Amino acid sequence: MYTNKQLSINIYKMETPIKADFEEFSLEGIKPHDSAVVIPTVASTKHSRFGTHAYYFLNFKTGKGVCVRIRHTDIILPGIRGLSEAYHKQYRLLHGLRLLFETFHYKFNYFEQIMLMTVPHTVTEAGNGRFIISLWSYFMYFIVDLRNKTVVRRSADSNYQNHVFGAKQWFLPESDSHLYMTYSLKDSMRKVLNPMERVYSHILKRENRTDRVEEIWSGYFADYMHDILLSNDNNYLVVCELGRFSDQNGSLIPSKALILDLQNKKKWVISSVPNAAHAQFDPDDSGIVYFSNHNFQFEHTPFKDLFKRGSYTLKFFGPASVHKYRLTPNGPEETSAFTSPDLFRLTNFHVFKHRGRKILAAMGAPNLIFIADTEEMKFIRKFEIVNPDSDAYIGTFTPSFDGEKLYIQTTRSFQIVDVSSAKREFIRSYKCNHTCSNHSITSRDADW
Repeated sequence: MYTNKQLSINIYKMETPIKADFEEFSLEGIKPHDSAVVIPTVASTKHSRFGTHAYYFLNFKTGKGVCVRIRHTDIILPGIRGLSEAYHKQYRLLHGLRLLFETFHYKFNYFEQIMLMTVPHTVTEAGNGRFIISLWSYFMYFIVDLRNKTVVRRSADSNYQNHVFGAKQWFLPESDSHLYMTYSLKDSMRKVLNPMERVYSHILKRENRTDRVEEIWSGYFADYMHDILLSNDNNYLVVCELGRFSDQNGSLIPSKALILDLQNKKKWVISSVPNAAHAQFDPDDSGIVYFSNHNFQFEHTPFKDLFKRGSYTLKFFGPASVHKYRLTPNGPEETSAFTSPDLFRLTNFHVFKHRGRKILAAMGAPNLIFIADTEEMKFIRKFEIVNPDSDAYIGTFTPSFDGEKLYIQTTRSFQIVDVSSAKREFIRSYKCNHTCSNHSITSRDADW
């Protein structure tokens, strides 16, 4: 339901400085321009494939980069008790030690569940050299201040201790505020027993200057709230779920997307896209929105394999796809879709203009970039991303503001690739492996 009410509590009052390492490095060889790229990853160390959170800030204006590293313990330990209290069996003794022997969503064990919830997933600008790093679905998120070289961890108020934040926030620069999502982890954990269990969700807005929190919408929607975006004309707000649950027959239960018409106070929920994980509004028409369909499910992975690969076992239900919808007064209508037989694990896609033509760029595992025309959603071409000294597995990419370049992060490199020629113009190799199946951004905030 629409509420638009001011909350009497401040769910952001739990702010804790945490230790972080700021490592600077050179980006020699990049032509200077006023933008930056931010990439959240999990980097391996000498002893572990999941060694540390490593957030990369690449400033093309100054020709310098910063890697901000955070220890896993500063993320996992503050949330263990909350997970214990939210679990459907509600173990309160021994600080959830008994959870080590329990089974969670996707038949995950405790280690897999914690690993999934704490993956750094998206980046949101916060202004003045500050960036929000959102985790997959956890009790906290991080604000990195590059000017002051500080990191704070923000957690939910005690009244929301059984709620976790969604995997994305949306910045409103004109009011210096953020839109964000929360959902009941207690409801979500009940879905371990019953996949059709309803989960209570919130869409909230916080003003940064006053800490005032406004509830935009609340109701039974979904857990694993994964994306939130506002149209350019401020008329439509879209929230995506990434469920990846299957029914008793092993079929994928379609994810849901919530579409709010803010002007006319209307709501629609669609479930026609199997894995509607992320969305993007058309850059020219706020009445058109694109949804990505990842079309796969997580499966339990033996610890030895998980530790060795640094990724889960996946079950695919066919190739991935991108679906184009027109938003009408009577609700959303699908107009067309793009797919390809070899398009799998579509973690990232972007719609942007390239030399006057509006195109769709989508990644497919392990190292493919697909280009399609957005008018008819038809295939144009594809090209491979190659590392010079190792296999290339694309984790995330984002286009430049002029539509000429793609900034691509693989497991062992950062590359700048020309959209027209597919030629690599810059590469920075990493010695260690980086898990980065998430979402980087191109930012105009480069004054740090």
